[in-house]
Amino acid sequence: MRKKSLIVKNSRIVLVLLLSALALRVLTARGQNLVSPFSPYTGCTLADRLTVAETAPLAPGVSSRSVQTILGSENVPLVAGRRVMFAYPGESFYANVKVEILPEPGYEKSKKALMDNFDYLLASGDNRRNYALKPHMNGFEIQGLDRSKREGGVLGIYLLFNDATRTVLTIYMLNQEPPERFTTIEEYAALRDRFLSGYTSCIRKALDSHP
Repeated sequence: MRKKSLIVKNSRIVLVLLLSALALRVLTARGQNLVSPFSPYTGCTLADRLTVAETAPLAPGVSSRSVQTILGSENVPLVAGRRVMFAYPGESFYANVKVEILPEPGYEKSKKALMDNFDYLLASGDNRRNYALKPHMNGFEIQGLDRSKREGGVLGIYLLFNDATRTVLTIYMLNQEPPERFTTIEEYAALRDRFLSGYTSCIRKALDSHP
């Protein structure tokens, strides 16, 4: 009788362990699903060895951000976000990318606010729109602006929308002091175009392979 009791007890222990393992796998899978929307944006290494050097999530409690427009301040709600820093090996940061997922309710309003913010930045007179840029690149709606001179901490800002996933990328193209990768605004522009093309192509391949 005692032996039978031990068998039952051991069976219960094994069952508990199996259920615990299954629960852990479910929780792990859920955790992976939470971060998976950002994997296409954080896993790119480009042909010229430009790679992701650092990533960080939104600060705890952050669920929106304010943007300035010509008509005043607008609030943009956020579901989640990542900051993605790119750098060449042994060099200072090359680009600061904000990847943000917006909620479905009010998405079009938020998108308009972000585009109006872009117009606000252009109205300052310190920047010029990149008219050579086509309106779409590898499935992203895109617009950009650049400084006319190689000065300041940020030389260009590029805004990209993926309406299918309600994902917005704001890319800040950084200056380098002292110069490491480029010395003239023309060299900056060539490197910028290569980065935008390579990065969006990498993202698109990842999105298409894991719909």
